Amino acid sequence: AGQFVLQGRDSVVQRADPILNPGQISQHVHVFMGSNGLSNDVTYDSLQKSSCSTMGNASNWIVEDHSMYWHPAMYVKAKGSDQLLRVPNNGHNIYYNDHGASPPRDPFEFPPGFRMIAGDSQMRGAAENVVPGNSSERQNRQNITQWICHENDPSGSLPQGVSGGFPDMAGLSACSAYDGFNGAIHFPQCWNGNDFDQENPTAHMVYAVGDIENGVCPDSHPIKLPHLFMENSFDLSGIDGEWDEDTFMLAQGDPTGFGWHADFFNGWEQGVLSKLIMSCVEDGLGPECSPFTLGGSVNDCNIPLLYKEDVDGPIAAAPGCNPNTTVNPAPLLQPCPLG
Repeated sequence: AGQFVLQGRDSVVQRADPILNPGQISQHVHVFMGSNGLSNDVTYDSLQKSSCSTMGNASNWIVEDHSMYWHPAMYVKAKGSDQLLRVPNNGHNIYYNDHGASPPRDPFEFPPGFRMIAGDSQMRGAAENVVPGNSSERQNRQNITQWICHENDPSGSLPQGVSGGFPDMAGLSACSAYDGFNGAIHFPQCWNGNDFDQENPTAHMVYAVGDIENGVCPDSHPIKLPHLFMENSFDLSGIDGEWDEDTFMLAQGDPTGFGWHADFFNGWEQGVLSKLIMSCVEDGLGPECSPFTLGGSVNDCNIPLLYKEDVDGPIAAAPGCNPNTTVNPAPLLQPCPLG
């Protein structure tokens, strides 16, 4: 099977969301990576005018990829207080592959203007009353998430979340082994052929049946697109000694981890992605496969800051009026003003 990996960094953290809240401040804080084409009106054409990306081969950006990627920020309680600290990220991996049993779209690439969301920001617990082997789309959007604490444990065991939630982190403060505290997520790959609908933003994409990565696309969404898998590392060592253990909270007020989600706005130049996936071997790094073109250093690329407020802390609450709640599903709240 064909696969390549993009590696890189994020460069800006803010309350923006070009998919769900275009042109206005968003409901919660996101960590952005990829193209520097972020603006108040992101389109496929506007992304083509971007000049660099924070994603590539970990050193240099890929000239043909103008895509944007983002996920919610993570917070913990500051030591001995109710104030919040943002956990910094220390790297991102994005895997592109042709996994799945259905025939691929021809050409095997995302159409211009394509965008999608993985996960469900309002989820706070495992899907209930699901018959084994007959998973619902809601359960799929739960099982796509994996939380792992990479710790130097002599037994080789790694604390992992169950069914999409945070792992039990009691007694673990660093996750000091490579690659730290990792939140991974699968994107859906089955498309119904329709454009993105702002009123129903996940309707055009679902997960494969039976196996979210290798299964068959349902009749309602028969078109297989490239499969994306994203790994995001959080640097607990960067705030070592500054936070209370086991107090994780995602930016939308989620202390469970079940609401982990991620967004993708396609910016690939047409005609490139299909050739790239088919020419790369499994686990191959993208820049070793044609037709990649390497640009400058990912460390020299910066994504614009559209909304300036304190998102790092210590702060009294997560920006955007997001109360900590385990109500499942959590209520969908309107964005609060800047600041």
